[in-house]
Amino acid sequence: MYKNKIKTSSIVLLISIFFFSACTSEKNRESTEIKVLTVKTESAKKMTFTDNLEFSGTVFPNKEANIGASLPGKVEKIFFQPGDYVKQGSVVVQMSAEMMILSEIEYTTLQKDFNRVTNLLAKGSITQQDFDHVKAKYEAAKAKYELVKKNTQITAPFDGVIVSHIMQEGENYLFSPSLDLNFSMTSGIVKLMQINPLIIRFSVNEKLLSKIKKGQIVKVVTDAYPEESFEGKISLIHPILNAHTRSVDVDVKATNKKQLLKPGMFARVIVQGIVHEGVGVPLTSISRRGNNEYVWLAKDEKAFLQKISRIAVSGDYAIVSDLDEDAEIILTKKSQLTDGMSIITEK
Repeated sequence: MYKNKIKTSSIVLLISIFFFSACTSEKNRESTEIKVLTVKTESAKKMTFTDNLEFSGTVFPNKEANIGASLPGKVEKIFFQPGDYVKQGSVVVQMSAEMMILSEIEYTTLQKDFNRVTNLLAKGSITQQDFDHVKAKYEAAKAKYELVKKNTQITAPFDGVIVSHIMQEGENYLFSPSLDLNFSMTSGIVKLMQINPLIIRFSVNEKLLSKIKKGQIVKVVTDAYPEESFEGKISLIHPILNAHTRSVDVDVKATNKKQLLKPGMFARVIVQGIVHEGVGVPLTSISRRGNNEYVWLAKDEKAFLQKISRIAVSGDYAIVSDLDEDAEIILTKKSQLTDGMSIITEK
């Protein structure tokens, strides 16, 4: 009986060892097998796209000025109201004339003295020193009179539209610079803007800067007049980039004869006919990880991840950077791939 039990136990042990060995061998065999995916690929190829670039911008006046005087005084008369158009050289503001009258009297008196000593010097009846003394006083009085006159009748420095009265008639003017909510200087008596032509300013990232040229004709569209478009020309590419955004401001000058465009308006600037050349891949082949984009490449029967940047998109294809022509781009099973994985490719 005891011998039978030992014999039975030995048989069970042998069976267990055999079963364990078989399972271990199966697991080892599975672990040594290399997983191979069959994927479809397409060759990257040279492409040329012609499309439009669109930027968000803001409308600014071509010129603006706060018209005032360099001398203090009382505002007697403002000849134009907000919204009125004025020509360059027109008298916009009349200041009190007391100082001008006094300086004019002084100037005309010294002018007579100067004429008199000029005649005396010609006859030899006065010394050169006395003549120079009278001449200096006369020239100083003349300069003072012209300065006061210029600050009594204030004229428009350019054609434009009166935007607002900063001061009212009867108030005493004193130059005191300050800023409004738009960070514009508010010192002055009236604000003048030239709104025909206008400037539309937008920002361009440094990656697209090579596509922007001075003199390019562009189309301007606004939300206020969605059915109308305005033509403009790139007049200035500012010389420095913003270090934080890596972008540069660009100015477009546009005519505004109907005065539909207003400073402060939102506008879209469309640069048409931009040609992009480079290596193109299907949009479906591009994967995103965080803020970066990648494609999977097939090379020597293995899969490799390649970082890229989109340059332009047209239809189902994108021109991208950092990719060679004829590179084999993996189109399928991208989520199952790992870098360096063995693959079988098919077109």
